[in-house]
Amino acid sequence: MSTPFISICIPTYKRTDLLKKLLDSIIIQTFTDYEVLINDNSPDDTIEKFVETYHSLLPISYVRNKPAVNAAGNCIKVMRRASAPWVKIMHDDDWFAAADALQQFANAAKQSGRDFIFSACNKVDLQTNETETELLSDEHSKMLQESVLSLFYLNVIGHPSVVMHKRDNMIEYDPQFSWVLDIDFYMRYLKAHKNYHYINETLVNIGKGPTQESFKYYKNGKVEIPEYFKLLYKYEKNLPLTNQYVFHLVWNMALRYKIKSTADFKNFGYDGPLPAGTEEIIDCQKRIPRIILKQPSWTKFFIKHCYKKYAV
Repeated sequence: MSTPFISICIPTYKRTDLLKKLLDSIIIQTFTDYEVLINDNSPDDTIEKFVETYHSLLPISYVRNKPAVNAAGNCIKVMRRASAPWVKIMHDDDWFAAADALQQFANAAKQSGRDFIFSACNKVDLQTNETETELLSDEHSKMLQESVLSLFYLNVIGHPSVVMHKRDNMIEYDPQFSWVLDIDFYMRYLKAHKNYHYINETLVNIGKGPTQESFKYYKNGKVEIPEYFKLLYKYEKNLPLTNQYVFHLVWNMALRYKIKSTADFKNFGYDGPLPAGTEEIIDCQKRIPRIILKQPSWTKFFIKHCYKKYAV
């Protein structure tokens, strides 16, 4: 049996209705040189029995994790099973937006000369079906080209389901993270493989709703602050004072969670070493009325002013 060109890797948990939508979107793909790998965190055999109904329709391989692992661990396990040179992770609440989506990813893999590919997407509310298109703007493209560390400030790549990358067994998701899991992987992968190829077509639908793992982490200071600060310490100590995007991240953390002193970070479950420039950022913000800081144009002005003052 020949090795497939793409491994579609699906970490899943209990949601047969959403998984059905994804598997049905794979069946109609015009590109067929792939394998489908599913790792299941469910406590019972509901998903396993459901997947059995697809064995005659897809080249599918199912494994139930025993014991169950966290979300990052589930991604790691299913990606380790990939045999193809290209890995396409698809979360079970996402699905392909067009029949030629996988063909476009495959074409980019064969023609672009890049090891990391991502596309535009549609964000679809799973309850109302309202749809929002997300494209890579010129401004965000410039940020990413300037520095992969801009992902600290804003994840312009997006959800992992929009990404396909060449298999690299030396670079995996880091199981200590939940919220910054994807940007940590993107930054490490792009540092090792350099550059990327962007497909300006909405090839993937991203499901949005309260069932998403990330939903409980959004704007949760007890998750965001510890994870971002731990991630910063995977890089050089003075990064916030040498990269404007990282400085912007620390500024946003202090502003969003109304940090008045360095001791306040303990209220969010973080008592480790603080990023360089944190005290200076807090001092800058204390001198400016909050009503002004909440205005985007003024915030941008003060961030630039403060960064120029303390950058090394």
